[in-house]
Amino acid sequence: MVAETPRELMRQAMALGQPARVPTMCQLAIGHTLQQTGVDPVEFFLSNDAYADALLKVREIYDFDGILIHKPGRVSFEDLIEYVDRSGTHPVVYLSDGARIECRCDDDPYYRAEGNISWPEFTEIDPDDPWAWAPESFRRWAIHKGSPPGWRKPEDFPEYYFGCIDRILSVAGGTYSIHGEVRAPLDHMIMFGGIENAMIALLMYPEHAHRLLSAFAEMSAAWAVAQVRRGCDAIKISSPFAGGGFLSPEMYREWIVPYERRVAEAVRAEGAFVYTHTCGAIGDRLDLMAECGIHGIETLDPPPLGTVELPEAKRLLRDRLFIKGNIDPVNGLWRNDREKAREVVRRVYAIGREGGQYILSTACSVAPPTPRENVQLLAETVRQ
Repeated sequence: MVAETPRELMRQAMALGQPARVPTMCQLAIGHTLQQTGVDPVEFFLSNDAYADALLKVREIYDFDGILIHKPGRVSFEDLIEYVDRSGTHPVVYLSDGARIECRCDDDPYYRAEGNISWPEFTEIDPDDPWAWAPESFRRWAIHKGSPPGWRKPEDFPEYYFGCIDRILSVAGGTYSIHGEVRAPLDHMIMFGGIENAMIALLMYPEHAHRLLSAFAEMSAAWAVAQVRRGCDAIKISSPFAGGGFLSPEMYREWIVPYERRVAEAVRAEGAFVYTHTCGAIGDRLDLMAECGIHGIETLDPPPLGTVELPEAKRLLRDRLFIKGNIDPVNGLWRNDREKAREVVRRVYAIGREGGQYILSTACSVAPPTPRENVQLLAETVRQ
């Protein structure tokens, strides 16, 4: 009898089944991927091949059953680059319009443009062309981060946006579960001016905020569909700011449910899986998240990071949504020695495996300094 592939195990779990063993797959912080693979951070920022190969390498290191492609293919900055300074603690890419990209070795890259950007008022942002006000370097940075300028149909996305997906599918497609990602509509809105201004806009300019979120939902749905048609098995909706620390359940129903539902419905129509990643306190909104039409929920941070107790979540979501997560990445894996980390992993695994419909994973991202041997405990546990 031929053993089931990791991709099939993941598919069964996401389809609310009970596979022969619990699959495992974590979201990794970019800084963790950089540290574990040793890839040059400038190449990781600029090159599809370097980006894809790093994702393939960490899958191999941790023996995961899937790969999350958390950002689209790389955008060309070549014509804007003045020079790259490697003399400091991390390399810095200087651009011709005065902006710079700090390519850190242990963190996400950062866009810096002090004094070179005049941020618009939210009421001035055009839903049809949200980046009309932005300098060219910031427009490309937004595209790099997954917030493109008004691409609203799957066929609008250029070939370079699929560069990483294509390379990973050519190596791992068919064997491992390949997941794409889109930013949640609210996450796009936060990209424009930060969390504070976005939250103020929800209260002060609700009509315009709804218009913007509708446009962003269309954009996210189009990119989600484009990734599925290219070969991705599932789509993660990245919605980190929709937890209890930012939005009440009432606000979640107004500002999150109708727009993330549009993304989920588009993915379902293509026959793929879709799940939502929301950090922190979500124990009071699991039912609301289910109303978005998703197949599953990722993170389910336990206390003290969040408010989700896995037994209760399993009871509430049984036969409704699959669960991915609940291992505390900070107190469970990063700040523990190997034996204590093993106890954490085994405790969560024992609860999660009952009845299936579960993917063993850290709640939020694996932090950059987390010891490799602690993350390897996940695959070790499910294979024992």
